[in-house]
Amino acid sequence: MNPLRHSSVTSVGVLIAAIGCFCVVGGCAQDAATTVANPKGPGSLGGIWLNADYKGSSSFPERERVLLTVDGKFPPMLPWAAELLTKRIKDSEEGLPFASTLALCLPGGIPLMLFGDDVPVQILETPGQVTMLFMEGNRFRVIPMNASHPKDIDPSYMGDAVGRWEGDTLVIDNMGFSERTTLDQIGMPHTEKLHVVERYRRTGKESMEIRVTIDDPGTFTQPWDAKVNYRLAPTGTRVTEDICENNRNPPDEQGRSGFQRF
Repeated sequence: MNPLRHSSVTSVGVLIAAIGCFCVVGGCAQDAATTVANPKGPGSLGGIWLNADYKGSSSFPERERVLLTVDGKFPPMLPWAAELLTKRIKDSEEGLPFASTLALCLPGGIPLMLFGDDVPVQILETPGQVTMLFMEGNRFRVIPMNASHPKDIDPSYMGDAVGRWEGDTLVIDNMGFSERTTLDQIGMPHTEKLHVVERYRRTGKESMEIRVTIDDPGTFTQPWDAKVNYRLAPTGTRVTEDICENNRNPPDEQGRSGFQRF
């Protein structure tokens, strides 16, 4: 037997075996990565998400679309706020829904943007910052990590947000909201004292829970929690242009928008 030919065959065999081992190892690593039941901690939230609990006006009555506590109850409201919300529920049932800032093509604020329509929301985790891109109205949030709120916050639709990690949970602290926003799509009010804390946690390979604590002594008798579940969007989903003005409800025969103005 030709020794040179034997040597070449042996070398090729070793090379193929080595490639095979690499592919097996790589494949095992890939499989392990794709079968993780519950990604945790920093880096676990990146992706495009959809609201899995969204309740649209075409399928759910007004009282089921009010932002409820985690126990499914109406939040503990002060009399003025309860009276106003009751009026807005009644108005909506009679075909005159309250014109939220979202309906007026303005930012919905927090937590409304989190409990809104089931359109893509992309979360980006980069060093020192979490960014959220909402396809609805093409809104965004820039959340600095391990930072402090400014001493003098100018009220805004989306408020001032700072984030931190607590174990496997991303915690976002928010304050400085404009009183023009509402807490839900029906029109639950709040005051300038509103303080919202969000907690994001992966609950599975393709699921995430967002729990919010709402504290506003000007509107509620005590702090209370609400939550919403999200699911990963199908592969290929993108956050695309979504201009509110192009999607507004058209006027009726009398030229009315169908929304009450502020």
